[in-house]
Amino acid sequence: MDRGVTADGGASGPHGRPGAPAAPAASVTGARFAAFRHPAYRWYWLGQLATNVGTWMAVVATGWLLLELTDSPASLGLNAAFQGVPIVVFALVGGVVADRLDRYRLMVGAQVVQLLLDAGLAVLVASGAVTVPQIFVYSLLQAIVNGLSTPARQALVPRLVPRDALVSAVALNQSVWQGGAVLGPTLAGLVLAAFGTVWNFYINVISDVVCLAAMLLMRVPPEAPRPTGESAWSSLVQGARYSVHQADVRTLLLATGILCLLGRPYTQLMPAFARDVFHVGPEGLGVMLTMPSIGAIVAVVGLSVLGERDTARWFLRACVAAALALGAFAASPVYVVSLVMLLFVGGTTAAATALSNSLLLHIVDDRMRGRVMGYYMAATWGAWRLGAFPAGLVAAAWSTPGAIGLCAVLLLLAQVPVARSRLLRRAHHGVQAAAPEAATRQPGW
Repeated sequence: MDRGVTADGGASGPHGRPGAPAAPAASVTGARFAAFRHPAYRWYWLGQLATNVGTWMAVVATGWLLLELTDSPASLGLNAAFQGVPIVVFALVGGVVADRLDRYRLMVGAQVVQLLLDAGLAVLVASGAVTVPQIFVYSLLQAIVNGLSTPARQALVPRLVPRDALVSAVALNQSVWQGGAVLGPTLAGLVLAAFGTVWNFYINVISDVVCLAAMLLMRVPPEAPRPTGESAWSSLVQGARYSVHQADVRTLLLATGILCLLGRPYTQLMPAFARDVFHVGPEGLGVMLTMPSIGAIVAVVGLSVLGERDTARWFLRACVAAALALGAFAASPVYVVSLVMLLFVGGTTAAATALSNSLLLHIVDDRMRGRVMGYYMAATWGAWRLGAFPAGLVAAAWSTPGAIGLCAVLLLLAQVPVARSRLLRRAHHGVQAAAPEAATRQPGW
């Protein structure tokens, strides 16, 4: 007997079978956690939650370890750069791969490699011989794996749920990361204080095993080969042209990239906030990293319940709110007040990225989806790590709160061209984002 379930749970796939009626439009009622009605998505969600809890425990432990080894916030930014550059480069290649090969098999293979990398780092930390260059190499290799595989993970989601559950699936995907970011840092702070750094890395390895098991329990029908007479380079160039020439896609990618470049580097500098600004130790660091994630969970659960409502304008509002909340966090000298501000930072940032992700999945043609998701990953996962490097340098030369306050000011100013973009002008007049076949080469943001 085959293990697992079919991707659609016995119903038609995301785009329907030949001759099947079109999927109904999403409604507020039908959007409520609709993705969980599909068993393959449930396995996907549970596996991603498990590995993200472990990943966040490793993130907290790695940041604290680097700060102890180097005593400099610049090392935190440099480690982020080792993660960010490969993600930006390989996410673009990963988008091409996701459009040419079976996305489910790519996801499983990448999880196996990730398990081996995490196990290797755990052994090094346990031996007591781990060095800063070794941590940088680990970050580099991990980023390459993520860059090559995450576009496939993103592009796989529309195969796991029908179209009317897509907004729910995107919001729940955000809750996976944020849910892991609530549990992971909290557990990491406790484990670090009680048992030492290495146990965070052990738990990370266990979470990788759980994720791999959940993936293998999914039953996703093999994808039909995508015929192409193009080379991989031609496919990459075609994806770039598509993303630039489609006005709505271009606006969303640029706006999301700026949001993450300026609005998320604070997470990499959080060990410096915990140790040098608020003097709260590893337990306080875990609490500080947890607060944005709690806010994010509230935001993405709200999105999954509400479904689609004026998505483009709410994206802009969330970006503006994120800039204001980040500035308030940087300016606050009081630990408790800063925790409250972090709730708002996490909620508004997560809402904005979920909304842009949902818009992209709706307007991008399926044949280009993997490549566009590669650019989306570069704009999210890559951009905020790249932003952490100059932020870390500014923090080392000036102050950590000053560096994050500068990011907040620049992020707020960046919303002016977004507000004047064609995407927002159409939303103001009640016109939805252009479908791929209707989009043209239009000037402006």
